Amino acid sequence: MSDASPQPVERVDLRELPSWQRQDRVLAVFDRLSPGQTAEFINDYEPKSLRTHLEAEREGICLWDIRNLGDNRWSIRLTRLPDPTMLGDTPRIAFLRQVRMFRSAPIDLLREVDRTAKERSYHDRMVIVAEGTNWPTLGIVRRGVVEVTRAADEGREIVLYDVTPYSMFNEAAVFDEGMAEATVIARGEVEIIELPAAFVRGLVQRSPDIALGVARFFAQRQRRLSGAAGNLAFGRVLTRIARVLLDYASPQEGMAPGEGGVERITQSDLAARVGTVRDMGSRALSHLEDMGALELRRGRVVKLNRAKLEEIVRTGR
Repeated sequence: MSDASPQPVERVDLRELPSWQRQDRVLAVFDRLSPGQTAEFINDYEPKSLRTHLEAEREGICLWDIRNLGDNRWSIRLTRLPDPTMLGDTPRIAFLRQVRMFRSAPIDLLREVDRTAKERSYHDRMVIVAEGTNWPTLGIVRRGVVEVTRAADEGREIVLYDVTPYSMFNEAAVFDEGMAEATVIARGEVEIIELPAAFVRGLVQRSPDIALGVARFFAQRQRRLSGAAGNLAFGRVLTRIARVLLDYASPQEGMAPGEGGVERITQSDLAARVGTVRDMGSRALSHLEDMGALELRRGRVVKLNRAKLEEIVRTGR
C-alpha cells in the first residue's frame, strides 16, 4: 500500500473567502464526496476549530491529512471514508486508521496494534509524562488535548505545543531510547492509547508504510516547532499571544465564543505559551480586549474576534 492520498476530485482555495464562510464551504464540498474520494483545500492558517466541527458533525467518516507547506500555506486533504461498520472494524481499529503512522497499514498489523494497545484516562492537569524520566511508551491522543512543556529559568515552564486527537507524543524517547525530553500534561479530561516503545520500533522495521507515516509525522512536527521558535524569538508579546489565540478562534464573523477549551487557559498558561511572565501576559490581554480582539471574563478569554486577531498578527500591531 502507498501512503499517498487519492488524487483530489475538487480543489478549493479558502484564502479567497472570509474566514467565517470557510467552514460552510468545506462542509458543502465534503458532503458531495463519495466514499473513497478526496477534496483538497488551501488555507492560510491551521484550521483547528474547523477540524473540531467537522469531526463532530461527520464523525467516523472524515479522514484529515493536513500539512504545513510553509510560507503561511496549509494543505488540507479530506477523504470521505466508508462507514466503519461496513468494514467490520472495531472502534479502536477505526480510530487507528486515522492516525498518520497507521493510515496505510494492512489490516493484520492494525489488529496486532489493537491487541497490544492499552487505554488510559487522565484528569485535568495530571502529568502523563515527566521531563527527564523513563517512559518507554508511545502515546496517541484519542480524546481531549495534552500540552507538551519544557522547564525554563526561575521555575517557569514554556508550552511547546498541544497534541490533539490522532497525534502522538513522547516519540523522541521511543525512537532514540533516551529519557523524556518534555513534560506532557492533560488539559481537561483525556483518553490516551499507549504502545510499548519496542513494539513500535518493531513495526517501523517491518512495514515501509508505517515507516513513511512516521517520517511524515516527524516532518510536520519539525515545521510546528520551527514556527513556535520563530514566534517566541521574533514577535512581541502582544503579537505572540494573538497568534496563540488564533488557534481557538471560531470561524464565525465578529466576536464569537472561543473554542477548544480556551476558557480553561489561565493567564499563567498563556504566558508560558509565549515565553513571558504572567504580568506581561495580563497586560497584553487587556490591550487586546481594548482593541476589540477578545472578551475577558474574570481574567479568562471567553470570546475572540478572528478577523481582528488575524490583522494584529499580520501587521504586528
